[in-house]
Amino acid sequence: MTACLAATGSNGLISLLLIGLLLVAAAVAAFLVAGLGRRAPRSNGRATALLLVAALGLGVGTGGIGALAGAASFAEAAEVACATPAPAPAPAPPVIADDRDVVFDSGGVTFHGSYRGPVDPSAAVPAVVIVVGTGAVDRDGNAPALATEAYRWLADQMSAEGVASLRYDKLGTGATGLGSFAADPDALLPLGYDRLRVQPIRDALSFLAVQPGVDASRLLLLGHSEGGADALVVATDPGDAPAVAGLLLIEPAYTHILDIVARQFTEQIDAAVAGGAMTAPDAADLEEWMSHGIDEIRTGTPPYPDPDPVPLPAATGITAVYQDAIASNIYGSDPAQMVITHAYRTAYGKGYDAVDPGELSPQVTVPTLITCGTKDFNTPCGDGASGSGVLAVADAFPPGVAQSVQLPDMVHILRDVGSADVPAPADQIAYPFSTALQRQLGDFIAQFTEEPAR
Repeated sequence: MTACLAATGSNGLISLLLIGLLLVAAAVAAFLVAGLGRRAPRSNGRATALLLVAALGLGVGTGGIGALAGAASFAEAAEVACATPAPAPAPAPPVIADDRDVVFDSGGVTFHGSYRGPVDPSAAVPAVVIVVGTGAVDRDGNAPALATEAYRWLADQMSAEGVASLRYDKLGTGATGLGSFAADPDALLPLGYDRLRVQPIRDALSFLAVQPGVDASRLLLLGHSEGGADALVVATDPGDAPAVAGLLLIEPAYTHILDIVARQFTEQIDAAVAGGAMTAPDAADLEEWMSHGIDEIRTGTPPYPDPDPVPLPAATGITAVYQDAIASNIYGSDPAQMVITHAYRTAYGKGYDAVDPGELSPQVTVPTLITCGTKDFNTPCGDGASGSGVLAVADAFPPGVAQSVQLPDMVHILRDVGSADVPAPADQIAYPFSTALQRQLGDFIAQFTEEPAR
């Protein structure tokens, strides 16, 4: 009863006073009944009225006269009233502050980012590093030709759950740019993927772990697209970084990157042929040339020799567009393009292609969320067969470690395009972010915000 009183406060005290009055009324009623039994049989209107009032008063509620009259004491009566206490309201998540510009060092390069920490650092919170995907996208998910705001939105979802976050401009993008290599970009060419792309993630985790109010035992990695593959690398090979307590792989790269690039180019070229925009012989020449370039990267050793001339020097229209794209990606070695991953004929590109998420996922032991949008053609769900898509990576995790979800109508930039055919990327940003993804993020994060990870 003491606990019930403490929980009910002044309302509980008033309830107990009412119970006391009802008990007194019950006693009066009993006395009147006894008195009426001893008196002459003529009616006593006043006594009858009192009895009626007592009976009506005691009949209110679920216990009625029987429950209260059966209580041996005032304390027991109070316990009857407090038998079903109201559930305590869920505590509000910690308030996370707005973006604050920060910098951290990795390999002599100053990386620029946005950090959101708890307003009250006295109560430690989980924290996440958001790792961006491929291309010229900055910390917010914005490229020169397309502003998706996807990573800022992900940071917003983390803030809403009471999770601190850090997202940053990878090398070659945003305020980071080429950093100390800007004066001599060719100095990047001998350097590998682990140093230039993966190690900054480790250093971002180390930076995050020492921020005021961050619980270093509840560090998370959230990687999108290429960032998902990189998050797997760090989770299985943390190096000098603190260990992570959980992973969020959002539309992650699902196999060797050159296999993904080849699939995407092949599908687009075949569609051009089907639409009459390219001849079948030209398509065959381009696909064979692309396959040969991939073989040279995988079997050769950097630095690679200069490539042979393009197979279709007189190409025009869409044929010339795809020939130029293959030349830039598969045969390119421009260092400034290399670090935003559009030049794979480099040590960096070869190192990236060596990453196989399907081989890394069996080594993961921390809780992991994996998503694939049903309208994501960049990193599709696939049919579960090795190399077919994201579901195959999810299936390779140890039992009970990973939770994989297919998100209806979601495209690669996390927008829900509904039942419409998938629009062009520039038109996708007119659609809202996926509420299904939002719910999945909240459900997964709850295990880290409710209590410290064990």
